[in-house]
Amino acid sequence: MATFTARCPECGRVELTADQLRLVLRRDKPGEPSKSFYVFRCPGCDDSVRRPAGEKIVELLSDGGVPSMQVAG
Repeated sequence: MATFTARCPECGRVELTADQLRLVLRRDKPGEPSKSFYVFRCPGCDDSVRRPAGEKIVELLSDGGVPSMQVAG
């Protein structure tokens, strides 16, 4: 199973597996910045964390098996 490094505002860098992450893909209008993001519960402090996900992050997480859902922008 793939592992990922993410950043928690309280704990700093944390290691997560694909099943600990969720990717939310926002459909954007052409020319607008991406509004996609990923979320996780920090294994260190148990806070819910939301981080922006540009195209490269979306590709890495998707290829790594992170579950995703699409929502209207």
